[in-house]
Formats: sequence, C-alpha cells, structure tokens
Amino acid sequence: MATPTRKKPRLSASPNSTSLPNELPSFNSLNNDELAHVLGFLPPEDIMRARLSIKLRDFATTLIVPPSDYRVRRFKVMEAMAKSLPNIQQITIDNLGFGQKYADGVDPNEDRVNYTIKGHITRDITILTRFKKLRVLELNDAPLNGRYAFLFKLPLLQKLTIVSMDCFKWDVFMLSGLLSLRELHCEGSCVEGNIKDLRALNDTLEKLNMHNCRGIEGDFMTLSDFRRLKILDLGGASGVIGDVREILTDDFQALEELHLPNGVVGGKDHQFQLISEVADVMLALHRLQQRIPTISRDCYWELAAASPEWYDFDEYDRYPAPPFIISFVQAGPRVGWRWLSPSRPRIRFNRARMRVDTQSDRGGSCEVNWLDKEPVRRSIGYTTYIQEMQSIEKEIDFYKGYYRPPTADEYKQLCKKANID
Repeated sequence: MATPTRKKPRLSASPNSTSLPNELPSFNSLNNDELAHVLGFLPPEDIMRARLSIKLRDFATTLIVPPSDYRVRRFKVMEAMAKSLPNIQQITIDNLGFGQKYADGVDPNEDRVNYTIKGHITRDITILTRFKKLRVLELNDAPLNGRYAFLFKLPLLQKLTIVSMDCFKWDVFMLSGLLSLRELHCEGSCVEGNIKDLRALNDTLEKLNMHNCRGIEGDFMTLSDFRRLKILDLGGASGVIGDVREILTDDFQALEELHLPNGVVGGKDHQFQLISEVADVMLALHRLQQRIPTISRDCYWELAAASPEWYDFDEYDRYPAPPFIISFVQAGPRVGWRWLSPSRPRIRFNRARMRVDTQSDRGGSCEVNWLDKEPVRRSIGYTTYIQEMQSIEKEIDFYKGYYRPPTADEYKQLCKKANID
C-alpha cells in the first residue's frame, strides 16, 4: 500500500524578515534629478514615448535634452516636440515629402512659388523659434523659398549646416546675429556677400566650410586673425581672392585644415600669369605645409593660356607638350616642385579588332626645384630617397637641364634635336 504524500506546510515570513518588494518604484516616486538622469539616456523620440504620467509630461517640458540627431520628416511630430520638448538642442530639417512646403520667405523664387501655389500644404517654419535652447540646426534639402531672417537670430546656436538648398537665400552679414556660432557648414547654397562680414564671429568661429559657395567674395586674409579657427574650406568659391605669400607666422594660429579656391594665388587649380612668380608661391606653400601637415600636396597648378609666356606647338605632337603644369614632388623626406607637360592623346588603328584605340603618351618633366636639403647618407629615409630619385630622373629626359619651361624658340630646338637623334 502506497504511503500518502504529506503536504508541506507553507512558510510564512515573519514581520521582521527582509523580503523583495512586490512593486518596482514608479516614475512618480522619482525626484527631478533622477528623472533627468533616466531620460538623459533617451533620444527625443523615446522621451516622447516615455511620457507615461502627468508628472513625466510636465517634467519633459523643462528637460534640457542632450544634443542628438533628431530629423524632422513629419511636421506634426515637430509640432508635438515644440509643446512637449521645447528645450531640445539639435534639429535637422529635411524634405517634408511630396506636396508639402514651408511658408515662403522674403524675396522668394517666383518659379518655385508658381509651382507650389496649388496642391501643396503650407507649414509654418517659425515654429523653430519655440526651441529656445537650440544649439545645432541643419537645413538639408528643406523646402524653404526666400529669406528667413529669424533663422539667424537664435542666440544659443553653435552649429549651422545648410546643404542642398537651391531656393533658400541668405547673406553672409546675417550670421552676425549668431554670436555663439562655432561651426558653419554651407555647401552649394544660395549665399551671397563678402566674407569680411564674418568678423563679428572672430572670437567664436572654429570651423568654416563654404565649399562651392560661388556667391561669396572677398579676401580670405580678412580671417587671418580668427584665433579659434581650425578648419577653413573655401574650395570652389571662385569669388574669393588673396595670396598665400601674405600668410605670416602669426596668421591662422589654430588652423589645422585649409582649402583655397583658384582665385587665390596658390589656391587649388590656380592659373599663373607669369612663370617668375611660381617659385615664391611654392616656397610659401611649402612653409605653410610644414606648419599644417594636413594640407595636401596632391594639387596641380598651371600657366594660364592668357599668359604672355604661354605657347602651343600642335605640329610637334610627337614630342612632349610644353611643360606648363606645376606640381609638388617628393623623394623620401625631401620635397620639391617641378614643371610638367600634360599627356598627349595617341590614336592608333587596331587591325586585329578593326577599331581605333585611344591611348596616352606620358608627358615630360623639367628638373626638380628642391625646397629641402638632400638627406644625410645613412639617415632615416635616405635609402627611400635614392630609390625614388631614380624614378624621378627617368622622367627628366626631354627637358634635361631645364628648371623652368623653355621659351618657344628653345622648345622648337628641342623638338628638332629629338628628331635628329
């Protein structure tokens, strides 16, 4: 006969025993510091979802939301943010999608106005003024048309990005209202004005990128005393002028990266009018590169076709073209520069495949104008220097003995001599 199983008595906890709580603390039991600590780990969208109680909703309106990449693609979401999280610090305004636009500003593009006058829902962009703590603003392909002065009156704004804004109009002097601005990234937008109007930001500006902003003008040296400026990119801004030979040792003290347009003497793709001015410019660039190692030497310059020293000899197409291109050259630790001739196209008929093949003959090189002394034998990099020098010397054949382009008569004689040889 089976023994019946005895049921074990249930143990009851004594009043003095320690036990786990039946419930976790609620948000309502947290103080403001604890709430700020918890919500500080969440992006704006998650903070909106976490507002589960009246206390949280009220607290969120006073919370300083840490900078995070919050992108506005639905206008109704931004309206909710303006009411619930007015202290958000970073906003990106993107394209709202087909059939939506922001209200036109002052002096709008009339073609754009006519295109959007019907069938488009108009949104109020002035809602941005409700975000009193805004520090980072990015306008990326946002449907803005005209001038919006209030966007340049955000007192705490530290970083402004304007990209792909074809109908958005603004002037450089409008930035003077952003006295806390540290970074400006503007590429291909409809900005106009003189860069001297940036002087109001002398004490704050650290990064200035106005790449391909063809509507700006002025001498880049007006920014030389910006003591915090680390990055200056004016590449493609054809209206900007200046001369790298004017940069002194006390100028651009904090600079770490520099890009200059072709309108600046020494800027990328600059065209020289005289051969005689090239040596001083290359020396100035070399000294600048020694101070700012991040400046690239992988650039080319050339003698302008309008120069009185330029010539063309197409009848001598079997020989290297005149050496009117300037570039840096490096062998080991030693840096110099030289004049190069461009490659000529070479057309040959391929009988096997019955087609015309277009190839390219290698151009010639003048002697190297060295800017550094030859490294000492047995020093670090000397072996590499010797090996790379052998490769460089192979390119110096047609223009052997020339440190600058030959004159038209000298070039003609070189071609005749090569023909005889």
